[in-house]
Amino acid sequence: MEYNSSAALTAGILGGLAMLVPIYLGRMMMPEQMKMDLLKMLGTMMMPVGGMTYGVGLMIHLVMSLIFASAHAAFYLWLDIESSYAIGIVFGIVHFIGTGMFFGMIGPSIHRGIKDGAVAAPGFFALKLGMPTAMGALVVHILFGLLVGGLYESFS
Repeated sequence: MEYNSSAALTAGILGGLAMLVPIYLGRMMMPEQMKMDLLKMLGTMMMPVGGMTYGVGLMIHLVMSLIFASAHAAFYLWLDIESSYAIGIVFGIVHFIGTGMFFGMIGPSIHRGIKDGAVAAPGFFALKLGMPTAMGALVVHILFGLLVGGLYESFS
């Protein structure tokens, strides 16, 4: 198997965009349970809440999606395994574990929006925002891994 950067990047963009659908549907349908506003959280890392917050958050999310999809593809090559939907699910769970640990490390000292009170600190695995939000974060990372694993194989 050979690394295919265009397949990884395309799968990453599609996987990253697909993550946003259940996040924002959940926020619309169950705002008390789904408390994390991902694009606002990412955007307020760089700037105060305003007209560009969501645009900046979307750009950060898509760049991270490209990076993580490229990492998934590189691991497929390194581990000498074929990408697939099933392998993607495993990678999505591993991705969530890493991201969940990072969530616990961000706080007012390194996140402008948390410091300003624009967004709440999510805590490890987003548990400070409640179990439904934490489970939602797990599900969207599994969705990302599933799509990247399957789409990378399809596009290669």
